Amino acid sequence: MNEKLIACIQSERIVPLFRKKSQAFISALLPVLAQTGFHTVEITMESSEAVASINAIKRNDPSFFVGAGTVKTVADVDRALDAGADFIVTPIIDEAVIAYINEKNVPFIPGAYSPSEIFHAYRQGAAFVKVFPGSTLGPDFIRNLRGPLSEIPLMVTGGITLENCAAFLDAGAAAVGVGSSLIPKQAVQANDWDAARRSLEAWKRAAHATVKNK
Repeated sequence: MNEKLIACIQSERIVPLFRKKSQAFISALLPVLAQTGFHTVEITMESSEAVASINAIKRNDPSFFVGAGTVKTVADVDRALDAGADFIVTPIIDEAVIAYINEKNVPFIPGAYSPSEIFHAYRQGAAFVKVFPGSTLGPDFIRNLRGPLSEIPLMVTGGITLENCAAFLDAGAAAVGVGSSLIPKQAVQANDWDAARRSLEAWKRAAHATVKNK
């Protein structure tokens, strides 16, 4: 297990998630992410430029931890690791894929929905368990899990916004994954890096304005 990766996610509390964004955009955004204190990103594998994006990040700034997201097959795992991914994120619990990831001795974050799935995923060796979709389940679901499953670090994704981010972290999530709401669409379309920086700074404030319950 990569202890530095675990510590980074727990410290930063937000994992920026990029779905179907171009390699050029992600590479240009990389220094803005670093300047605002982000050192972990997830690139989803259904993007046609996912492999190139992962490779470019690791080449341009090896200090970043890069996760490959939406990994659903063994072939996806191989493509991600060949590109330089540091960890794997799956949308579901697929026994064959998880067994293969464990053979590769790579940290992974599997998606789960129910308490049984969350517990099972953790027992398979997950670094964190991705609770998805967060907006459907709500912060109270996370809070209620913390009693019987307090040993399991949870990363909530799906529908995380500036308005509900603190509520999920206060409820006991170790981190949240943030996709489309991370940077305003207008800033993405215009490559407005100042607006992107301001948005990232707002997310940092939201994540650290709260003290996580133990």
